[in-house]
Amino acid sequence: MKYLIDSANPEEIGQALAWGACGITANPSMYRAQKVQILDFLQTYTREELEFLSGEVVADDVQTMLAQAERIAQVDPNIVIKINFSPEGLELCKLLHRRGVRCAMTLIFTVAQAVAAMNAGADYVFPFVGRTDAFAGGDGLQMVEAVQQIASRRGVSVVAASIKSLYQLEALAKMGVPYAALPFALYRQSLMHPLTVDGQKTFAEDWAQMQHSI
Repeated sequence: MKYLIDSANPEEIGQALAWGACGITANPSMYRAQKVQILDFLQTYTREELEFLSGEVVADDVQTMLAQAERIAQVDPNIVIKINFSPEGLELCKLLHRRGVRCAMTLIFTVAQAVAAMNAGADYVFPFVGRTDAFAGGDGLQMVEAVQQIASRRGVSVVAASIKSLYQLEALAKMGVPYAALPFALYRQSLMHPLTVDGQKTFAEDWAQMQHSI
């Protein structure tokens, strides 16, 4: 499973890419928090030649979202257009798919929504794990596992999102989900273990006592 850093914070993004993240995904709330314009943000990170970089479009009608997608494509045609799930979003996705534009459908909470997104031509689907768990006793991992089974047969990539714990992250990796959109705090937490810290300390102490070193 490959990691996408789910952030618009440049320090977090830089560190995550240094750790091995293969791409970046962000949303309007993140852009707003960082006081950054989406086109400026995308222009900055197209220089990184990432495997995945998404730009989100947001509107109530297809034509407005299409105009936004066209402006994003002017920055770089390889940017994935991220679309919020809705009937209008499905229509936009189908239109862009016919033009050969890669699309990701986000805010997916059910298998039925994921299937509709695939039918509209989405290249990536973003099922939300934690927020599904929080809604009326939903089971986010079970939902994502079902979506992954369908997506793998159809050549669509699943990007698990709204991941709230290491347990969820490891469960997603075990079920073969190809991508996880990780918040920085969880990414950092996933790298830590008390036994690793203890081992590093022991090795450092022994290293210091050696007469010959590198």
